Amino acid sequence: MEETETSENQSVEEVDELSLFNKTFATFNDTIRSLNRSYASLQARYQKLADELSETNEKLRQALEENVRTRNFLENVLESLTSGVITIDLEGRISTINRAGCQILRSNYQDIVGSRYSRLFGSSFARNHPLPDLLNSGKPYRNVEKNIAVSNSESVPISVCSDLITDAAGETIGALEVFVDLTEMKRLEGEIARVKSLAALGEVAAVIAHEVRNPLSGIGGFAALLKGELGEDHPQIEYLNKITAGVEKLDRGVSSLLEYARDLRVELETGDLRDLLRETVEFFQIDLSAKESQSRIELSLPDKPVNCRFDREHLSRALINLFQNAEQAMPAGGTIRVTLAAKGENITITIEDEGESIPEEIREKVFAPFFTTREGGTGLGLALVKKIVAAHQGTIEMVTGHTKGSAFIISFQKIL
Repeated sequence: MEETETSENQSVEEVDELSLFNKTFATFNDTIRSLNRSYASLQARYQKLADELSETNEKLRQALEENVRTRNFLENVLESLTSGVITIDLEGRISTINRAGCQILRSNYQDIVGSRYSRLFGSSFARNHPLPDLLNSGKPYRNVEKNIAVSNSESVPISVCSDLITDAAGETIGALEVFVDLTEMKRLEGEIARVKSLAALGEVAAVIAHEVRNPLSGIGGFAALLKGELGEDHPQIEYLNKITAGVEKLDRGVSSLLEYARDLRVELETGDLRDLLRETVEFFQIDLSAKESQSRIELSLPDKPVNCRFDREHLSRALINLFQNAEQAMPAGGTIRVTLAAKGENITITIEDEGESIPEEIREKVFAPFFTTREGGTGLGLALVKKIVAAHQGTIEMVTGHTKGSAFIISFQKIL
């Protein structure tokens, strides 16, 4: 009996355990299915977020590429400008400068960026609308002309505009200055003024030629007739000689004036510049011998030909004028040294004399029209020489020693 009850109790317990196991297994399966659904949902959300992140990354990549392209484009535009562009930060230090700015300032990028604006441009430049003051005043300026010293001996005229630099929130983060080299513009302004002056001078010369030369011819003619009637032994003949000399001097002055005022047109032809110098020096040597001058002329030429394009007639005339000027600077005689030199594309012709040193206050005026220190001179000889040299796209300068001698140096580029 007891064994039967024990057996039945065991069966009931086994049934309860099995039922509990089944319920537990069913709960476990439900949990697994719930976890699977949650995992699938999370996986779907992850995939969606991954897709959105990928799309965002692609947009960021495209935006970055566009920003890089825009930045490169702006940098290329900045570097392609012929105007200088310079920026400073809030402390007045130079942040950036483009290539044209470095070229105008005759300096390197590394020497400019990071330095203070006032140190780079100098105190005299900085006092004239300094860029750092714009940070405090907030008042930009337009087309202000300044002169900046780029070396101890050279200054560059520039025109400057400025403005503030702000960020996206409108806060000031620096200042910007754009400057343009006015050297060529100033040269053209001077050339235009010179052309206008020559045009006015040409009109005056035409009037002089008509109003002065005709009476001069009459005076000279009547003086010659009177001289013939009086004879060379007449006591008043010296007065007639002075009248004739005065007429000739005025006529030379009018001729020089007309020649200087005339529009100079050079006809360039290719040739060896050594040949022109030989011919011109030989011609002048004959003139010295004919006048029994105490001066002599020496010529120094390079061994190789100096082939270039020049106007033979006009350049020869300019050289003769310089030779005569050198001879007149040595009343007691001396040596005129003429030297031709060619280095690469650069050509120089130097005419030296052994006369007295020219005072510094006069040196700047020697090429000015109508300036002369010589009695009887018209003051147009060296002015005409400069005009001929300029027509050959060259320059001429005068240098002089401390006590003795002067030299005129003609410089121009080889034109072929």
